[in-house]
Amino acid sequence: MAAMSNPISANPIAEPKWTVLKFGGTSVAGRPQWDMIARLARERRAEGFRVLLVCSAVAGVTNRLAALAEGKEGGGGTADGVRELIDRHRALGRELGVADGDWLPRAATMLQACVADLQREPGPPASAALLATGEWLSTRIGTRFLHQQGLDVAWVDAREALEASAEPDLSPARQWLSASCPAGTDPALASLWSGMAPVLVTQGFVARNAQGGTVLLGRGGSDTSAALLAGRLGAQLLEIWTDVPGLFSADPHRVPAARLLAEVDYAEALEMAASGAKVVHPRSIRAAAETQTPVVVRDTGRPTVAGTRIGPCAEATGGIKTVTCQRNMAVMLLQNVDARHQVGFLADVFDVFRRHGVSIDLVATSETTTTVSLNKEANHLASAGLDALQRDLGPHCTVKRFDDCVCVNLVGRGARTALTRLAPVMRYFEDRPLLMMSQSANDLCLSLLVLPGDDEALLRAAHDALIPDRAEGVFGDTWQRLSACTGDGEAAAR
Repeated sequence: MAAMSNPISANPIAEPKWTVLKFGGTSVAGRPQWDMIARLARERRAEGFRVLLVCSAVAGVTNRLAALAEGKEGGGGTADGVRELIDRHRALGRELGVADGDWLPRAATMLQACVADLQREPGPPASAALLATGEWLSTRIGTRFLHQQGLDVAWVDAREALEASAEPDLSPARQWLSASCPAGTDPALASLWSGMAPVLVTQGFVARNAQGGTVLLGRGGSDTSAALLAGRLGAQLLEIWTDVPGLFSADPHRVPAARLLAEVDYAEALEMAASGAKVVHPRSIRAAAETQTPVVVRDTGRPTVAGTRIGPCAEATGGIKTVTCQRNMAVMLLQNVDARHQVGFLADVFDVFRRHGVSIDLVATSETTTTVSLNKEANHLASAGLDALQRDLGPHCTVKRFDDCVCVNLVGRGARTALTRLAPVMRYFEDRPLLMMSQSANDLCLSLLVLPGDDEALLRAAHDALIPDRAEGVFGDTWQRLSACTGDGEAAAR
């Protein structure tokens, strides 16, 4: 009798399927949110995936740590600041039914040591180590909760998987507090983590440098961590779970008629994120695009809403899809009466920006003036840094500076086609100054820089002129309708 073949041994072993779920600060803040995380992890496991959960610090904790790092802890001093943070996480643990255990004294010791290091040697390295403790705390508590819920789960340190690139031209603040990591696959990491528990929990926001020190990936860096790790693992999908249902045609908190976008491609999503849409960090989109990892943005509080899908196969429809705002911008008018005929003028002034480790967002030139805009938050630029930059530009030009401007961006494929529909918007400038207007070279963005206080009316006027007033194509429901839905997706009485 012929031996029967073994179908298991006859076929090659399938590579494990990974999906990565990222949860922001509001999505890890309490028991209902962690119940949702447990539910999603179980669902993905039932679908045959290995699951990586990338978690931010609890909402508000990073700001509190930043206040400690900057010495703004108030009258109670650093001891009270540390105690407040420990008490907050103790309360979260008790809400989740997680016993204090050994993690609590370890957390207190870690926080106290980071504060002591910062007091002994203030600077970006010590600040980065202190700010990273928020993610350590949230993920350690969350891992214990998920284990108590019956999930086979383990904690892994994101710093073992993500190493920042060396960028010596950047300022020390950016090297430590807004570092970058290269995107790409890592079969060795995927193999290592595939031999561990089927559900893994790790920190967002953190990485290591070549010397093993803790660095941060900038505010919003948990999105970036998740995209980088999804690429490393060859994940089939990255899910970003947050407190809004996806990308909208405007900030829904400022424009309630803003519409949910069903699908955008990587280039559009990157332009939206870089132009002020806060839902997804631009670095995360760039990392996902490099590894062709599909991304979906979902709402933890409304899990039945499909959200926004970002990927290579999105429908490449033309026209403006969103109107965004970037605040905290600085604008510099670099005036030189002979700039156009002075060989090397732009090279000289741009070299000053390079030496200060400052990147330029937008630039426009004329016969006598070059106008540049700077994102102060992204460049970690305070008034002292702007003063030093202006001083070093002095030998090359006269500088006129506006410190707190707003950039309103019209984003979508074929942005220049919006010009024919902007007549109602441009009348807005009859009695208000327009500091700068710039069209991106890729024809994905038209930017209008204005003084603070002038932006809200401009934002609404542009949205009314450019976005359809009904659901069609990629434009879905309005924020007004979606925000009237319960967590089960049922519309409340209207």
